[in-house]
Amino acid sequence: MKILLDDGLQLSVGTGIGGYAKALGEALAAQPDVTLKREDFAPVGKRLRTRLTYLKYLNSDAYRRALRDLDVVHYANYAMPKSLPPHVVSAVTVHDLAAFSHKKTLPLLYGIYNRFMIKRAVGRADIIFTVSESARQEIAARFPRAAARTVAVYPGHHTGAVCATPHTDYENTALTGLEKRKFFLFLGTLEKRKNLTDLISAYFDLIRTDPEADGFSLVLAGKQGFGYKQIKKALRAAPKGADVRMPGYVSAADRQKLYAEAAAFVFPSLLEGFGSPQTEAMAAGLPLIVSDIPTNREISDTYGHFYSLGDVSALTALLSRAARGKLLADRSVAAQKLAHLTWEQAAKKVLAAYQSAKKQKN
Repeated sequence: MKILLDDGLQLSVGTGIGGYAKALGEALAAQPDVTLKREDFAPVGKRLRTRLTYLKYLNSDAYRRALRDLDVVHYANYAMPKSLPPHVVSAVTVHDLAAFSHKKTLPLLYGIYNRFMIKRAVGRADIIFTVSESARQEIAARFPRAAARTVAVYPGHHTGAVCATPHTDYENTALTGLEKRKFFLFLGTLEKRKNLTDLISAYFDLIRTDPEADGFSLVLAGKQGFGYKQIKKALRAAPKGADVRMPGYVSAADRQKLYAEAAAFVFPSLLEGFGSPQTEAMAAGLPLIVSDIPTNREISDTYGHFYSLGDVSALTALLSRAARGKLLADRSVAAQKLAHLTWEQAAKKVLAAYQSAKKQKN
């Protein structure tokens, strides 16, 4: 089977979707009787110009001709052309529907673009992949005609995030001086949908009221996203003794060390398609504090410690328990969960969906 996998320019900008496309592509290429090609569209200047040029390319006659010898084209970031050769199976991955359900967490124009492209993809693709059952159900509810074509396939967990013997020192100087087991960790894009203002408020309340939390830091590691200004504004309320570290995007070595030495991982998101940092925290054996949303329940179920969105006092209480070493991280539960989250299994399920759709076309 000849497959083209297109990451929608996400690998070039370092997003989770880019990582998903890279790992899935490697796993698909390892399957028997598969020839995998990656779309190698090169960035051309600023991001907006690159995006517009890429969309023009997707809808060109030259692009359509290049697909003639393929069996499947899989768009890992939902943007797909108006039409494809009739024999080619079209697949898209829709990671979440934030543009519909949480419009205020995206820039206005990007949200409009996102909704338009997702509607097109859901209406035209032969297969719509989601990365969780929660996301599949959301698509089925919002787009009933697409329900039969929508397939949930869990991504694998990224094993490289965890190391039994991390480096002695951090590479990023913003992390220098962190004490082992004396900091709370968040890793991901620093954006509105991650709900980091609630985490900051809970951490500040902890520092103000709990002597056991003296000397504890909060690490928010990741690149800046939409809503970053609100996050910075929230930091102005820092009480005496608070220590918030924002090192930006961290190296693989620093990521491993953070996972190995944090007191707990905190994932307070408003919405997730899958939320891969949860599985990385499980692999590291970290206590996991998570917002009680459908996807987090699905992924972290009996491993995570849940609190209701908006309940800052409940989040503060969980941070307090973590500071005292009283939050459970059940490694046996994590092992059972992670055993079912491999890229090989994901590739086999994706390939089976390709093959089924191909038979229907024939």
